[in-house]
Amino acid sequence: MPFTILRVQTVIDEANDKYTEVQEIVEARSGRLAKILARQEEGDLIDALTFSIREIMRNVVEHSDSKVIEYCAQYWPSYDCVEITISDNGMGMRSSLSKNPYIEADNDSEAIQLALMPSISSKNYKGARVNTKNPWHNSGFGLYMISRICKLGGSFLICSGDHAIYLDEQGKKHITLGHYHEGTVVRMVLNTRKLGSLSSMLAQFRDDGYKIAAEIKHAGIYTASAASQMLSRDFK
Repeated sequence: MPFTILRVQTVIDEANDKYTEVQEIVEARSGRLAKILARQEEGDLIDALTFSIREIMRNVVEHSDSKVIEYCAQYWPSYDCVEITISDNGMGMRSSLSKNPYIEADNDSEAIQLALMPSISSKNYKGARVNTKNPWHNSGFGLYMISRICKLGGSFLICSGDHAIYLDEQGKKHITLGHYHEGTVVRMVLNTRKLGSLSSMLAQFRDDGYKIAAEIKHAGIYTASAASQMLSRDFK
């Protein structure tokens, strides 16, 4: 799949034309991209790709204020590997999370660590108006769930500002970038041999996430130190 630029306004206009939620359009587009990439119509790989692409694109539309979504991808069947990169030129993670009054992130490294934690969101916190009956409401679980999927024999890289974090089944690595990136870049590498039923995987990851979220919420203010400890434990 070649490098492609999708205007966020195009997604919004399509949703307005069809009298539906923007997230529904993101879901449909993600499904089409997954089928093109995997060259099949259904199955565990399609489910995992659709979920992963959808959640990252949702983050761009809902949190970044970026005008575009940039993406490219490649599938190597002989290597059982799919690689997807999605980026934006929006406000970046640190600025986005600063909208949550319970989050303290003094730099890009801390912001990324916090964003990877379950239930951490710029829009979902105590006192915020959240319609929990809306299936598309922000729960703050997207990046956490995707990183767990990628951990299954693949890898997950996320860059924002001057920092990046790389995760795989071996653990976590901090990377100081030699430049400043306006926005966020996510690279996902999935091992197709390790992808079972998405529903069962997500159920397990969600249960794990709820336990972690319950622990960190006792602190009141979400700090990077708590996130770092939880991530270290989760990615051993």
